[in-house]
Amino acid sequence: MKKLLTLVSLSALITSHAYALDLGHDVTLKGFGTLGIVNSSTGNADFTANDFSQPKGAGRTESLSLNPDSRLGLQVDWQATQKLSITSQAVSKQGPDNSWIPDLQLAFAKYKLLSNLDIRAGRIRPALFMMSDYLDMYYANPWIRPPTELYNMAPIANHMEGVDFLYRPETGPVSWLIQPFYGYSQLPISRNRTVTENDILGINISANIDDFTLRGGYTHFLMTWADPNYNNKALPILSQLSAVDPAVLAQTSNLSLTNRDLNIASLGANWDNGNYFVMGELGKKWSTNSTVLDQYSGYFSLGAHLDKFTPYFSFSATKTTNATSFTGGTGPYAPISNEVLTEILSNFYLNQNTKTLGVRYDFYKNLDLKVQWDRIDTNTQNGQAGTGGGLLNNQTNDFANKNQAIDLFSVACDFIF
Repeated sequence: MKKLLTLVSLSALITSHAYALDLGHDVTLKGFGTLGIVNSSTGNADFTANDFSQPKGAGRTESLSLNPDSRLGLQVDWQATQKLSITSQAVSKQGPDNSWIPDLQLAFAKYKLLSNLDIRAGRIRPALFMMSDYLDMYYANPWIRPPTELYNMAPIANHMEGVDFLYRPETGPVSWLIQPFYGYSQLPISRNRTVTENDILGINISANIDDFTLRGGYTHFLMTWADPNYNNKALPILSQLSAVDPAVLAQTSNLSLTNRDLNIASLGANWDNGNYFVMGELGKKWSTNSTVLDQYSGYFSLGAHLDKFTPYFSFSATKTTNATSFTGGTGPYAPISNEVLTEILSNFYLNQNTKTLGVRYDFYKNLDLKVQWDRIDTNTQNGQAGTGGGLLNNQTNDFANKNQAIDLFSVACDFIF
């Protein structure tokens, strides 16, 4: 309750000025936030909006939870010269250590090289998907939150230390954005677990004509997943088995999550004529040196703008294509090898889909109220135990042993200023 009162007080304070605040000397202050509450029909696992970095959510930890969607952000922009600007953005939301300490999401300098070409350097956001630029600004989305099946696909932080170029040419009626980027990122998952992405190299290209936008992107990086439970417990067991079962040796190398090569490709489209909208994205993740990191994800959404109301529907899904069992053990220890490898492989199976119905009500300038129902269905691999957990966190021991059907009920108020 104390957390709720704090968020309400901050929201009331910020939304009392529904405009960017001019602080003088070409400095402006902007803000955004969401106060959201989620209820889950299961008490055996937690729903979180980000399964990589949110430790608690709605379900097993709390029947009603503010954690998945609530956040508060402030952004300061300084137009230092006609060509140079400085931007910094801090966001307070549930972190991996269960605190709400604000995190510096953006801190970059932007310089105009040409009339249609900018360069940014510092802490920027990698443009992996259509909504990457405003991931935490839920006011910009028709739904309460971006589809988790796609936007949780990449084990990468909301920001990276690096550089990008923003080139905006025009060819006839088509306006383009061509955005190459390069950088480094580290994502804390808990107090002692992190994901590091080295040599992030990618490009984002979008084309806009009238009411239609088409976007495509590709990103490559080297990932290291530092997890003591996995690296210091599971893999050493495999190393011991490798000494007595040669078939395990190759699998141990493939299951390592150190310096893994990862590729992410995505394609998205959006049409919005002011009365109706249709949008969707597809994403693929794959690795050339790992057997447990291949995944397809996507969503489709449509809705109507009816004065201040926007009813919407969406369907999202994710599917992993990795093997979930191992039967290639040899020698007298084959049964043990097969069992251990199968248990590890099953943990990487994340198949689930979500059907969403909701309505957005823009009841006041820069304020909206959203009500949403989600039906999450997780799917096992042919009934195999341990493969039915989907993207949910904090699961009980037997939660992933069967298909699951979970209902989420969410209410959120978004604002910007």
